[in-house]
Amino acid sequence: MLQYKINIISELAKVGVNTTTARKSGIFGQDTMRKFRNRDTKISLEVLNRLCCILEMQPRDIIKYVETDEDREKIVSKICEKTIDDHINM
Repeated sequence: MLQYKINIISELAKVGVNTTTARKSGIFGQDTMRKFRNRDTKISLEVLNRLCCILEMQPRDIIKYVETDEDREKIVSKICEKTIDDHINM
């Protein structure tokens, strides 16, 4: 699961970007700002690119991956199933 390492809204405020500024400049839409407030990491790479540019940070400074049981079950187990199926069908 991806999580923000920083408070995006606070960091944007430090460089003078608030919801109004973001909307008027077109840099981030209202929905994207709402995601930042709610700590929702379902953003596009283009949005991440803009954040990196505005905040003068690298992606690793903004987000981190924290493994969860749900991730292991949904993602890794599918890889294992596929590998087993491939070996059986050989």
